Amino acid sequence: RKYPGDDLLSLLISAQEDNQKLSEDELVSSAILLLNAGHEATVHQTGNAVRSILAKGGDPRRFFTSAETTAATVEECLRFDAPLHMFTRYAYEEIEVVPGILVRPGETIGLLLGMANHDPAAFAEPLAFRPDRADQKNVSFGAGIHFCIGAPLARLELQVSLKTLFDRLPRLHLAEQPRFRDTWHFHGLERLAVHTGTMIKA
Repeated sequence: RKYPGDDLLSLLISAQEDNQKLSEDELVSSAILLLNAGHEATVHQTGNAVRSILAKGGDPRRFFTSAETTAATVEECLRFDAPLHMFTRYAYEEIEVVPGILVRPGETIGLLLGMANHDPAAFAEPLAFRPDRADQKNVSFGAGIHFCIGAPLARLELQVSLKTLFDRLPRLHLAEQPRFRDTWHFHGLERLAVHTGTMIKA
């Protein structure tokens, strides 16, 4: 607050509407949200996507031959191995989830996004990495009023970074079995060792 700049946190501190600024709690929660959703989730999704593509084998450039195949590959990466597998929400009204199972107002609900993305009722071969799926739906960014506001940026980052990586390093391949972090809130890699082969200059 003493030394504001042109960074995002300074802009949040100075932002106001109807002469009201964000409270201390609102600033802290916004900063945490930006750090987790805007940075860590993208880092994990990028690593998970690289692992999924390399595990498929063959020339990875085949997934990025056009804007359409690039977008489809990113959507399948988001479905197949998303960085967030569970969100908690609070019920505002009574909901009958399935016959005989009621969720009452105020109760916490654990939304298993990773499981929903692998639902055999929604996806043919749900455990297979298939960027050529006709239906590219997934719930990795949530849904409804809680749909991730940063989804378009995250998709763009993945489309550009993955295509650039595999255009430059088409011989990239796994050097060892990847290791995942042992955390419940994020699903991402602790280590992803690769061999690069020969780099293709831009």
